Amino acid sequence: MAKAEYRSAIRSRKLINAALADLLQEKPLDKITVTDVVNRAQINRGTFYAHYADIPDVINHLIQNTFSNIREVLAQQSGPFTNISRALVQCIQSILEEDLDFYKKIMNSSAAALMQDQLINVVLDYLIQHETDYFRGDHEQFILIVRFCAGGLSSLYHDWFAGKLPITLTELTNKAEALLGWIISGAAVDL
Repeated sequence: MAKAEYRSAIRSRKLINAALADLLQEKPLDKITVTDVVNRAQINRGTFYAHYADIPDVINHLIQNTFSNIREVLAQQSGPFTNISRALVQCIQSILEEDLDFYKKIMNSSAAALMQDQLINVVLDYLIQHETDYFRGDHEQFILIVRFCAGGLSSLYHDWFAGKLPITLTELTNKAEALLGWIISGAAVDL
């Protein structure tokens, strides 16, 4: 019985997330109501409230679930920054490939800024914790470089989902990995 309940909970969350992603194509996040989501997902309000408190809670869970995998991958990394940048972009690619259509809808909506901010924060948090492993210069300069890299990485994925970059996700991953390694290795030497 527990497995059926577990599958039902997963199914309900997927329906809610998919409904929210669809609705984000039609209107801004702050205009979406629980009623909109339950009607689109074809579930009752009780099912919604069994999983989430409100619409911001759905977004928060989505962001936390998406980025918990990235945090775990980063926590397991050591060695030169090129190892970290490779692991980061490959993890992002893996997450996106799990449900490309869903993430495309999210990244082409008013929720994209929340996802981009979280990506920047995850990268920034990790690199600040490991600053002395990768950088020997001025702390403020390091923060600027990390923000620049994380913001650029986030922007690349946003542009890719918007169709502005005519390359595959794998090509984007390879180019992002090379760019991150090049920028950070150059920054560590020059600054």
